[in-house]
Amino acid sequence: MSDPLESGVKMVPDLIKLDQIPDNFLQHVETDLLETSTFQEATTTTTGYASFNLAQKGFLHSHSKILVGLTPSAAGQMLPANIGIASIVDRAVLKVRKSGQVINDISDFGHFHAIKSCQISNETNREREQYMTGRIMNKEFKHYFVDGGAGTGYDQNRSKGYGLDNGREYSQGSAGAAQGLGQNGLVQPFALMTTAAPLESPTYSIDISDLFLFMKTQSLPLYMIDQGLTLELYWSKTLDDRVLRAGGARAGITIDRNELKFVADYITYVEDDAMNRYRDANPVIDMSFSDYRLSKNTRTQAQLQAGFVRQLGMNNRVVPRVITILSNEQNPGGVAAVDQSMLGKYNMMAPVETTAQNDANSTTSTNNVPGTISYNVRYKSRFEFSQALTNKAQAFTQLVQSEGLPFVSREEYSGDQGGYLRGRDAAGTLLGGANDDAEFQGYVQHDVLGGQFFMLGTRLTNGRVGNDGVELHLTAEMPAAAGNYIVRTYLEYVRRARLENGEMEIMNA
Repeated sequence: MSDPLESGVKMVPDLIKLDQIPDNFLQHVETDLLETSTFQEATTTTTGYASFNLAQKGFLHSHSKILVGLTPSAAGQMLPANIGIASIVDRAVLKVRKSGQVINDISDFGHFHAIKSCQISNETNREREQYMTGRIMNKEFKHYFVDGGAGTGYDQNRSKGYGLDNGREYSQGSAGAAQGLGQNGLVQPFALMTTAAPLESPTYSIDISDLFLFMKTQSLPLYMIDQGLTLELYWSKTLDDRVLRAGGARAGITIDRNELKFVADYITYVEDDAMNRYRDANPVIDMSFSDYRLSKNTRTQAQLQAGFVRQLGMNNRVVPRVITILSNEQNPGGVAAVDQSMLGKYNMMAPVETTAQNDANSTTSTNNVPGTISYNVRYKSRFEFSQALTNKAQAFTQLVQSEGLPFVSREEYSGDQGGYLRGRDAAGTLLGGANDDAEFQGYVQHDVLGGQFFMLGTRLTNGRVGNDGVELHLTAEMPAAAGNYIVRTYLEYVRRARLENGEMEIMNA
């Protein structure tokens, strides 16, 4: 057999793995604007559904997008600041059309996306995401200070704290002249959805690689899959799940069918008949990728404080990572109702001291001191940590090693210290008046964002899970609140796909 290099024939790279494709490898991109083949809108109590059938051609680009627009039903509505338009998706499924085998299936997608959205840098949030997806969790230092509610000053040499920054100057606070200038951030005009201008409601996008994370590093050879693939989306409920109040009354919101599209980008490699040569050289393709299994249960404040053990399953599977969050979907703290906040139900609450204590950065006497935590994971008859994690700094270190560095502040993560702009006089003394703290769209930022990004994550270092599965051991001191707490644990596990003669078979690793 002749050497391909001597014969002048170029070797075809692995076209599935994106990092192995040369930058100068000639490709052609074809874009289809697909309508949904099935659509059912959600209601206030039930989820909805839509599906898109992918064409059998080329490789599916990882930045193919779902375009979504909403029809407002109140005078002022906005998307959750941390996940944006992803709040409309409750569950995302990618499956083989003819056999029905599931490739990826993400439940409670909004909360999962809240975790992954913490990896987005500040500058990306400000310059790109607020326009593409509606996410605005960028912060900058502020130099205003409030003098006892009588007005504001500006200290150009020293920052008094930070606040959300979307490129729009802060305006007068919701209390008007009593609060002064520079105390209230507002969403960009285009992002405020209102019944006064329903046709001006923006259209946002969701990347398919955000729905299915394995597509950030791999592409799907659709032209080789004779069975076809289908993308299924389950819509979140219309009331409280999708949007928040931004000056209007509590109301639901619906999807604009005219704006709902799937922008499918198909890549074809045209150099030296690379597509056919790749297929001939790879009659059998084995792919390894990650999926996520959700384990969810409800706990009262007393049960969390007493501690509990939860069996998470995943027997005999390869589970590289687990991540746990606690959410309150009725009263996440510091707000009158879940839709009167910046994050809505997509919060990740940190432990809070339940006894009356004073915090040097607060003027109140209860629910302002970070609470205790005890966290461990058990599998194969052993604990991941020889001693349970009780220090939030250690918990944060484990999170960074597992998920990467989240772009959240210390106050956002654990409620420790201070950071968000508070009312202070020129000497730096905390004022604590009703009109002294900085707001965003009328919401006090340190109330609705402090301690709302707490995540417990770790890598499992002892190989494949045994017959006893994975156990979560958790104790958390949480504030008294309306409704119970929902404990969600997402377990990443490895799956395999074999593509042979146009047929795809999915199995667990």
